[in-house]
Amino acid sequence: MPRSARAKASSGPEYSLSVSRALNILSSFTDESPERGLSELSRAMALSKGSVSRFLRALERHGYVDQNPRTRLYRPGPEAARVGNLYRGAGKLNQAALPIMQALVQRFGFTSYLSALRRDAMVILWAVEGAGPIRYSIPVGTRLPVHSTATGHAALAHLDERKVVEILRRVGMPADTPHTVTTRAALFKRLADVRAQGYSINWKERTIGVASVAAPVSREDGSALCILSLGFATSQVKRDQIAKLGLEVRGAAKLLGEKLRELGVYDGK
Repeated sequence: MPRSARAKASSGPEYSLSVSRALNILSSFTDESPERGLSELSRAMALSKGSVSRFLRALERHGYVDQNPRTRLYRPGPEAARVGNLYRGAGKLNQAALPIMQALVQRFGFTSYLSALRRDAMVILWAVEGAGPIRYSIPVGTRLPVHSTATGHAALAHLDERKVVEILRRVGMPADTPHTVTTRAALFKRLADVRAQGYSINWKERTIGVASVAAPVSREDGSALCILSLGFATSQVKRDQIAKLGLEVRGAAKLLGEKLRELGVYDGK
């Protein structure tokens, strides 16, 4: 994080830079990098090895990381798993969403996702993997960009323009593929289409050969509580058939919204 951004972020009276850095260490572990060494973490965080080592010792003391005894690399510990399982396995939101997601998967064979806008990125909250011969899946907890994903477009479409501009200023609009929308004008036109039709379409914009459709699960005030989506390979669906999938996901998202209204989940809990 640039020095100016760190100073701005730490300007709040209750903000703890040390806690933030420790949490950033936890967030650095991914499916692609489940174990990381001290030097690697030091470079990634632009901090000295001594500073990173202190954070790691604190996290290790509380069980959030441990060291692989063979490689001496650090990895998420049992306490991180325990807390993560509490989030993923509990809550009325996931309980209501699971049967609807399973029904989508059973009908189409594609992987279904539940995601939400967290700060400036879409976070996968829950996934039900498709059973077809071609499987496209994204691990739970993965953070995805807002400008190049169907879920991101579905979420941004339900924010006011000022908020969208603020997010784009922070994260930019890099070209993930030749098909990515990279200008605000083009994106705002896309968001208007999403609002009009009630679902969003991504065709090779984030990853070549991959497509998705997404629809918002709306609160009573019209804001998006979360986003329901299907992800699949472009070889599995003809481009002119994808609108039908969008309508199906929109209907499923509406059904989920109704169930959540009955359960009183519109406060996001």
